[in-house]
Amino acid sequence: MLKRFDAKFSGYFYVAAAAVIWGSNGVIVNLVPYDAYTVAFFRVVFASLALLPVILLTKKREVMSAARHWKIMLSLGCLLALGWALLFHSMKLIAIANAVLLNYMAPIFVALLAPLVLKEKLEKSTLLALAISVVGIVVISYQQNLRISDLDGFNLAGIILGLLAGLAYAGFVIVSKKALSSFSSLVVAFYSYSVASICLLPFVIGTDFSPDLTPWMLLLVLGILNTAFAVTLYLKGLGMVKAQKAVVFTYLEPASAVVFGFLFLAQPPTPLMLVGGFLILVAGYIVASR
Repeated sequence: MLKRFDAKFSGYFYVAAAAVIWGSNGVIVNLVPYDAYTVAFFRVVFASLALLPVILLTKKREVMSAARHWKIMLSLGCLLALGWALLFHSMKLIAIANAVLLNYMAPIFVALLAPLVLKEKLEKSTLLALAISVVGIVVISYQQNLRISDLDGFNLAGIILGLLAGLAYAGFVIVSKKALSSFSSLVVAFYSYSVASICLLPFVIGTDFSPDLTPWMLLLVLGILNTAFAVTLYLKGLGMVKAQKAVVFTYLEPASAVVFGFLFLAQPPTPLMLVGGFLILVAGYIVASR
């Protein structure tokens, strides 16, 4: 019983740590002078290259075995490429916080799909935590003025892309959960990044790259730390807990984005942002305490 509790706690911790790291994505994306699809491409390419030596040294046989399940691996890569490309495109069109808010409809999609696809019983504590998290992220994003009546800041394309990114991300979580029942998080992550690289390659052809090293350093951070490490850590945690519970902890991403915005973009958090972050932490506690 104690061992099972420790495993669940570790799973929640892995997902939460990954979400906190992802909070810096918006800062990096807006500092890199390339379009959304190019940023997404280099994110998964650098992540694939970072994991390649680890895979060859420790998971070579498992990689060969997973190749026979090419349909699910192909689905993972396509969903990952689609989700990140749509999200980054949305971030280019509307405020970062608004794009993140729309993308974070994904946990709700996962909670609704998990009972149907994964046969997980939808728990009342999950619904309560999701409701509190949604309130928290709306409070955080309120400062960015996401109001349909505000026509000056209204960008329909950006809003639609943000919602579609959330749907693609929900699909990735569901398919990942199924894949993790047979393969390790490292193998699932490696195939996801590699296939996503192939999917995004056509969008990079013809891009005029800058000789400035700063964007490349940022892309390396995005690929190695925020993806190869953080997404693999998230997948490891996802394999240890229910999908509907794991996604609640991903709401820590927008909360940590407030901190990264303060540290790197000189955007001090307002009282409302602090309240929103507190609500998200409360939601995480509700899930973990159950």
